[in-house]
Amino acid sequence: MNFDDDKLKECKIVFDMFDKDKDGLISINKLGDIMRILGAAPSKIELDNLIYNLESNNNNLISFDNFLILLKNKLENQYTEEDIINEFRKLDKKNNGKINENDLRNLMSKYENPLSNEEIEEIIKEANVDSNNEIDYINFTKILLGEI
Repeated sequence: MNFDDDKLKECKIVFDMFDKDKDGLISINKLGDIMRILGAAPSKIELDNLIYNLESNNNNLISFDNFLILLKNKLENQYTEEDIINEFRKLDKKNNGKINENDLRNLMSKYENPLSNEEIEEIIKEANVDSNNEIDYINFTKILLGEI
């Protein structure tokens, strides 16, 4: 995915809004805000992982060029709400809008790049598992997309 001139200009304007001292760098703590403004919807876990990986540079700042790389990767790999819900529907054995917690765990452990047990536990905590060990996957999808 390459950004056209209009999208690139939009990215630069939004980035510059957060670049208070105009040094071409922003705090990594502002990544989520900027990405959401530009149409990417990182989940809290994705954002935490991005920030964790960027903190290793010790100054907690990111340049515009590096920000564009992150944004491009996020937008290329972003699923729509409909995509996610359709995948969850395949696991909805009772056709009641819910999936079993264990089915979700199995799904997350079989990704092309499987999640660690810690990551799976963190996601399950956010999933609001009910007393029947089921998850309302429409609400869960909104959580994943940062809408709730």
